[in-house]
Amino acid sequence: MTRRQLRELATTQGSAVRPEIQALRAIAVLSVVIYHLWPAGLPGGFVGVDVFFVISGFLIIGHLLREVDRTGGVRLLPFWARRARRLLPASLLVLAVTGVAVLAVVPQVQWQQFFSEIAASALYVQNWLLAHNAVDYLAATNASSPVEHFWSLSAEEQFYIAWPVVIVGLIAMTGRLKSAAPRRWIVGGLIVITAASFVYSVFAVATAPAAAYFVTPARAWEFGAGGILALFLKASPSALPFVRAAASWIGLLVIGITLALYTGATPFPGLGALPPVLGTLLVIWAGSPAVSWAPTLLLRLRPVQWMGDISYSLYLWHWPFIVLVPIALARPLGWRTRLAILVVSIVLAYATKRLVEDPLRVRRKLTKRTAWQSLAITLSGTAIVAIGASIAFAQPVIQNSQYSASVEAAIRSDPGCTGAPAALSQNHCPAPFAVTSLTNPASAETDIGRGVQSVDDCKQTIMADAVMTCDIGDVSTPTSTVALIGDSHAGQYLTPLDEYGQANHIHFITYLKSWCSGTGAEGVANPGYDVPDRIRSCTDWGRAVLDSVNQNSAITAVLFTDFTRSYLEPPPVLGGRAITPNDFEQAWQPLLASGKRVIALRDLPNADQQKEDVPECVALHLTDDDPCAVPKAMATLDPAQDPLAIAAAQMPGVSLVDLTDTFCDATVCHVVIGGLIVYFGSNHMTLAFSRTLESIVGPQIAGAVGPR
Repeated sequence: MTRRQLRELATTQGSAVRPEIQALRAIAVLSVVIYHLWPAGLPGGFVGVDVFFVISGFLIIGHLLREVDRTGGVRLLPFWARRARRLLPASLLVLAVTGVAVLAVVPQVQWQQFFSEIAASALYVQNWLLAHNAVDYLAATNASSPVEHFWSLSAEEQFYIAWPVVIVGLIAMTGRLKSAAPRRWIVGGLIVITAASFVYSVFAVATAPAAAYFVTPARAWEFGAGGILALFLKASPSALPFVRAAASWIGLLVIGITLALYTGATPFPGLGALPPVLGTLLVIWAGSPAVSWAPTLLLRLRPVQWMGDISYSLYLWHWPFIVLVPIALARPLGWRTRLAILVVSIVLAYATKRLVEDPLRVRRKLTKRTAWQSLAITLSGTAIVAIGASIAFAQPVIQNSQYSASVEAAIRSDPGCTGAPAALSQNHCPAPFAVTSLTNPASAETDIGRGVQSVDDCKQTIMADAVMTCDIGDVSTPTSTVALIGDSHAGQYLTPLDEYGQANHIHFITYLKSWCSGTGAEGVANPGYDVPDRIRSCTDWGRAVLDSVNQNSAITAVLFTDFTRSYLEPPPVLGGRAITPNDFEQAWQPLLASGKRVIALRDLPNADQQKEDVPECVALHLTDDDPCAVPKAMATLDPAQDPLAIAAAQMPGVSLVDLTDTFCDATVCHVVIGGLIVYFGSNHMTLAFSRTLESIVGPQIAGAVGPR
């Protein structure tokens, strides 16, 4: 670094814009964008978000503290109005444009998911929606939405709302206690909240990692860490320049190491977020040391500073293109398209910065308005976007009611060729696997019946182990009572068994739990588990259910079915094991010994191995004959490898029911039968289709139950 450069640097040390922070913004946004475009090239690029969080905490809490020092308090409305003018115009523009693009290029089958997330993003609660979906087994496999990246902006907005209120509360407490040191209370409160959030983050990553990534309490400590630095950092750091230069390099190195070495499998945030947070703090603390070997000139390069200037808008624009362009082109992104997305995103970010962000932030007509007026204008824009997204979200819901009526009419008028019965050769249906007027992908995607729903009064959650039951079928004058035990793949039979039971005097008692076969076997796991406690919960629940069923003398038969293939693929990191035929035999033996019949219903064929959302696939192939049919070898579990089928064959007194031939021929399994889409998602029957299975599954279960 030359003397002239050192003199120039010294004159800018006290400027409002801190070059090292702009450089950190550039590093953060490029890390995220490159990670999204080329994940293998920068596997830890997601930590760029954490860099942003620390910067926000440092700047905002520092700003609030200076206001407290000047005025003795914080004016909430002016603060929120400034933040709204700064952030909302660009974000609402991107959300509005994205909504129009979704209407133009996205199949209607995905509208409900996408527009629910657009509305959540406009209201800045997207992180909570994604956290909910992460633990919702029906939503965990949702396609990425074009506004998924708004989760981090939602966390930031919640920080901007909450922290000033906390500071005002602490100041009020000092007045109530007649303390003359509000800063001390603010420092103490900030440290306590930051520490509590960090402890919670570590705990949440260990117990509910999927949700922990998004929820605000697990991220608040990152903002708090930046705020603590702001509380103790003087305008000009007193440490020697060469110490600060070394600290700056170390901080950049730590950030760089996490970008290169972290992957999606890294437990995060929790302890995993400490290195990038500490690295960012070091760079901010170091400032811009005037030492020849410091990274100062590198961080102050014009392209780096320019990238920091447009970082917010670049973050907003890049992700919608990554999600929507492949849908519009009907093919995956190639490297040229990815490069084009990067260039277009940068151009749009620059235009948004010049034409939207800066004018609306500094224009005198806007800055002279009262805080109430500024908030009213920006929040009106928020309401318009949220309401527009909600209207688009509601369109499939309206169509669903019409669809249900159409299916009901078809079942009444042509029961032999509507849904499952169309696959039976004796019904002589002309085109049993063709698309018809009943084939409605958008309705099928949300056609979820009782016993399968995420929040279901007939199904225990993945976390809890208390036994809960539902009574279906004939509950007043039954001639036999059957227990149904299993997971949501057992739950999908509730509607057909309910209707069949009512007509044939069979009372069914259901024992259902998400991701649990109900055998009570020790150590069995599946991909739905994210922590070892899920294994224990399933074991305890299964044993409690078997005891309850065995002690109920009214129950004469027990029906077992589950998502068998999933229990053959335990996550290796949890230390669980695959289910075996012996696990079923051990569960069935006491039931048989007590005189109850045992019925094993093989799991249905499905498209889970293809990891394909069936309604989405059908929506793209509506002109095909037998659209999206799945090779039988992929859709079904070989009976020789099916532990439930093996156990049934080995145990006298156990009846095996296999419905595979209803769904499959010799080579493929069909996902459209009798005009109805068989599955929502990849492996659960739609409610409409399951109803038509009554005349097929009901008699087979009744036959296995025996004389009444």
